[in-house]
Amino acid sequence: MPFFDQTFPEIPADSIDVPTMKYAKFYNKNEGKLDVGMLFKNKVELIEAVKDHSIRHARREYYVTESSKTKWKVVCLSLHQVKQNPSYGIKHVIQTVKDHSGYDIPYQKAWYSLKMAREIVYGTWESSVQKLPKYMGALKKYNPGTIVEWEHKAFQPSTGAHVIGYVFWAFAPCIEGFQFCRNVISVDGTHLYTKYRHKMLIAAAMDGNQQVLPLAFAIVDDESISFWKWFLTLLSRHVIRGRRGVCLISDRHPGIIKALREGSDFVSPHGAHRYCLRHVCSNFNTHYKNVILKDLCWRADSEYQIRKFNRIMEEIKSQNIAAFEFLDKINKEKWTASHDGGWRTGILTTNMSECINGVLKGARRLPLTIIVEITLVRIVNYFVTRERRSHAMVANGQLWTDFAYKMFNQWHQKSIDHTVTKYNHHQQSASVVTKRQSGFGLNTHVVKITNRECSCSKWAQFGIPCSHAQKVCAAYNINAASMVKNYYDVQAYKNTYSKTFQSLYPEDYWDAPKFRLVHDTTIRISTRPGRNQTSRIHNKMDWRQDNKSVGVGLYTIIVFLQF
Repeated sequence: MPFFDQTFPEIPADSIDVPTMKYAKFYNKNEGKLDVGMLFKNKVELIEAVKDHSIRHARREYYVTESSKTKWKVVCLSLHQVKQNPSYGIKHVIQTVKDHSGYDIPYQKAWYSLKMAREIVYGTWESSVQKLPKYMGALKKYNPGTIVEWEHKAFQPSTGAHVIGYVFWAFAPCIEGFQFCRNVISVDGTHLYTKYRHKMLIAAAMDGNQQVLPLAFAIVDDESISFWKWFLTLLSRHVIRGRRGVCLISDRHPGIIKALREGSDFVSPHGAHRYCLRHVCSNFNTHYKNVILKDLCWRADSEYQIRKFNRIMEEIKSQNIAAFEFLDKINKEKWTASHDGGWRTGILTTNMSECINGVLKGARRLPLTIIVEITLVRIVNYFVTRERRSHAMVANGQLWTDFAYKMFNQWHQKSIDHTVTKYNHHQQSASVVTKRQSGFGLNTHVVKITNRECSCSKWAQFGIPCSHAQKVCAAYNINAASMVKNYYDVQAYKNTYSKTFQSLYPEDYWDAPKFRLVHDTTIRISTRPGRNQTSRIHNKMDWRQDNKSVGVGLYTIIVFLQF
C-alpha cells in the first residue's frame, strides 16, 4: 500500500526511536549554571535555579511573562545599550547576544527584541506623540526664550484631541548664538523612518571656527511648498529677527524655490538664495553620466575666479554641448562661487545641515519625542565643548579662532614669494604677480585695500585677506590682521556659546499640556509585501520558540533576550 511505503525526509527511517541525549543533563546547585536540555526535579527548583543563575552568572534583570503547569516563560532584559545609544541597531543586538551567550539568533528575533526594547525605553509612536506637547512645554519652561510653534490638522471632538500637523522648535541659546556667526544659513530635509510618514527640516549656521551651529528644526509630513514656506517664515521671524544680508543655501527642491518666490528675508534686496553646489553636480550627473564631466562641473562650481570659470566651461562645451547648455541655463549667481558676489562666505554646500542629518541618523527610527530630546542633548554637548574651547583660546591670547589662524597663516606663507607693483596710494591698490611653482603661477591679481577686494575673490568670500592682499598690505605698511572679519574674533566665538541650557526637571514637575495630541492615521505607512523592517509593530505573541528552549521535564523555560 502507498501509505506504508512512505518515509518522511525530515526524520530518516533509520533514526526513529534512537535516543538523542537532548535531555541528559540535571541541574547542579553547586555550579548554578543553566544549559540547553537541562532537567529539574520540579518547578520550584527551576525558579530557584534561574534566580541563582541570574545573580551568579548572567547578572541581568528578567521577568516572568507566562507561568503554567507545563510552561514557565522568562524574558531577560538588557536595555542599557539602547538607553545609552539610540543608534543601537539590529546587528548590534545579534553581536551582543553572541558575545554574552554564544548563540546566533535569527535576524527577525533580533528585530523583535530591538523593537520591544525601544518601546520599553522610549515608548511607542502613539504614546510619544501624546507626550510631545508636555515635553515641548517643559523645554520652554526651563529654557526661557525657546520657540515652539504648532500647526494642527484637525480637532477630534470625540476624543478632545488635536491631530498633529507639524511642529517647529528652536532653542534660545542657538538663536542668540547666531547673532555672532556669519550671515549664512543652510537648510535641508531628512526622512524619519517611523511608523508614520514624517520628515525633519533642519536649519544650521556656521560659527567662526568653521563648526556647525544648529538653529531650528521642524517635523512635517513632506517637503511641499506649504511646509517649506511655513518653516522659512518661522525661521525668519524667530531666528533672523530682522537681520539683513542673510544668505540661504539649499538644494534645488521645488518647494523651497517656489516658497522663496512668494517673498522672504532670503531674496533680494534683503538677502540672497544660493544652491548647494554638490546638489547641482549630482543633478548634472543624472543627466550626463560621465566622470570627466562631473569633475569639470564641480571645478566650475567651486572656482572663485571668473577667468578660470570661463576656461572650465569652455572645456565642458568642447566635451558635450548639451552639458554646457544645461549649466549655462542656470543663473550663475545661484550655483557658482565666481559669480556669487561674496554671499556664501566660502560655504559652497549644505553639508553643515547634512552633518546634522548624520548626527541624527541613528535616531531617525525612534518616536518623535525622543528625537526632539536627542536634538537637545547633542546641541548641549556642542555648547559645553565649544565654550570650553573658547576659554582656552582666550587663555592662549588668540585674536581669532583656530580656523581663521590656520587660513591667515597659510596665505601669509604664500605671500612671501609674491611681487607687488603699487598703482594708487589713495585707493591703496596694486598688482601682484605670483611665483611660478610646479608649472603654476606668474598670474597677476589686482588688489584694492580700500575696497577690501582682490581679483581672486577669496578675500570677499572668506573674510580673511588672501595672500595677494597680505602682500599689498605689507607694501603699504598696513596691518592685514586688522581686516579679518569680526565673526572670526575669539570674543565672537565665545559669545556664540555663552548662553547656557538648563536641565529639565523630572516629568513629575512638568506642567500639564494645554491640548492633547494624536497621530494622523492617514499618513501611517502601509504594510508592504515581504519583510518590513521599519514600520511593522510586533507584540509578544510574535515570539517563537527555537532551539534555545531548555527542556525541564514537565516544565519548559523559554528564554527571550531583549536588548
